[in-house]
Amino acid sequence: MNFFKRATTSIVRRPGKTVILLLLVFILGTVIAGAISVEGAISNTDANLRRNMQPIVSIEMNHQDWANTLEGEYFDWITTFPPHPPALTVDHVRAIGALDYVGFYDYIIEGWLQSFDLSPYTADGRTGFGGMDGEPRSFTLRGTSTHELVQVEQGIMEVVQGRQFEESELVAGGDRSAIIVSEAFANYNNLALHSTITLYHFVMFPDEDGELWGWGTDWWADDNIYARVGMEFEIIGFYDIPLGPDVDENHQDYWDRVTHVSSTMYVPNWAIEDVDARREAALGSVWDAVDVEQPEWMTHGPEEAPERSVTPLFRLEDPTYLDDFRAAATPLLPDHHMLVDLSSTFDGISSSMATLQTISDWILYVSIGATLLILSLLITLFLRDRRYEMGVYLALGEKKGKIITQILMEVLVTSVVAITLSVFVGHLLSSQMSRAMLINQLQAEQSDDHWNRDWTIFDQIGIPTNQMSVDEMIDAFEVSLGIETVGLFYIIGLGAVVLSTLVPVVYVVTLNPKKVLM
Repeated sequence: MNFFKRATTSIVRRPGKTVILLLLVFILGTVIAGAISVEGAISNTDANLRRNMQPIVSIEMNHQDWANTLEGEYFDWITTFPPHPPALTVDHVRAIGALDYVGFYDYIIEGWLQSFDLSPYTADGRTGFGGMDGEPRSFTLRGTSTHELVQVEQGIMEVVQGRQFEESELVAGGDRSAIIVSEAFANYNNLALHSTITLYHFVMFPDEDGELWGWGTDWWADDNIYARVGMEFEIIGFYDIPLGPDVDENHQDYWDRVTHVSSTMYVPNWAIEDVDARREAALGSVWDAVDVEQPEWMTHGPEEAPERSVTPLFRLEDPTYLDDFRAAATPLLPDHHMLVDLSSTFDGISSSMATLQTISDWILYVSIGATLLILSLLITLFLRDRRYEMGVYLALGEKKGKIITQILMEVLVTSVVAITLSVFVGHLLSSQMSRAMLINQLQAEQSDDHWNRDWTIFDQIGIPTNQMSVDEMIDAFEVSLGIETVGLFYIIGLGAVVLSTLVPVVYVVTLNPKKVLM
């Protein structure tokens, strides 16, 4: 009888021991399968979140890193001007935008201008918002270097009338610029397409203390205004912010997106740079027109003025390119800068999944260790009862390698059946338990108010980073029984079973048939 037939006969004729081994491998396999299933779920969920994430990346100053650099070197910031941090320039943006991972990029220069004649649109119609009566209202201008706004391309806003910028309008020149405003703002101020508006920087005469800024209607009297530095803008398009059917008009996000965003205007970058340059010139010349001495703090500073910093936006070809893009773009950044993306929208589930990952890792390691220990002891005990059988095989000249193979086959045949059953049971149990644990973790974090977020660079340039709800996060959590998950489970499960037979194999190798049969 060959070793294969002996193995199958042994399994059939020892049903008690076979069932014990089957149940033990099934229980341990179920635990291992559950842990591996959770690992796969975390990987699937991360992939789902990345696929649904807007593939937009920007760059911002790493203020903590810059502060650490200055610590101890410029202690007295009142009398000593620290050096300017390295600026992120257009050259940096173009170098990063040339990477293969980038499908589209833009750089944004922000500014603000004022008007006595126009009023910002607000969701509740407060006409005084942005300034008291008799004071100019301030408006945010967001520059662009491209004829296709990222906000429009990503569906964050839509041009409902008119058009976007043409290439010729993005090139500096003339004393008039094109502008795109919100439809709500235009209706509120009775503006139509191709209407012209004029926005200003008001440079004031300094008061007796050398202050160039003040409050109150009297401050804005015509006699106090030294220069009106402005530009005429022609409205070429109206945009709107699609809010969706589920938006709560009483929620803060509604106010942020309607009240603030609707009064944001989009212009070519050159228009903001041109007005700001003329404003700086006026601020420098105003002191020649008055007898007031310029304050010392305005005349002493760093030897070299910093380059104008820009805010870039990179739209990746695919959200899954994020890690590769980060690795390629980081060396191209100026010092003390870092890449930022919209992954903060699912910070809540990321931290919860990290906790779940730690738990599943420990369960996996402990269950593998328990499998190795328990099966090694069990198989050794089973083989001790078969010492006489093994001694007979050896006495008849059977090679030890075939006896070892027989033992492996007996264990593996039973283990394959047990593992096949446990993979489905473990997956089902882990799906229910991990989902329940994740829901509890997310609800606990939400109730502890851990989701309060800071105002990000994306909020500042009109790209909302609203946190996902618990339901949205749970919908992204996918516990699937894919081929990779099943394959990994069989590799780990059968690997643990094979390793568990090493101690019994040593026992068989050391058997002396003469002593066994005497």
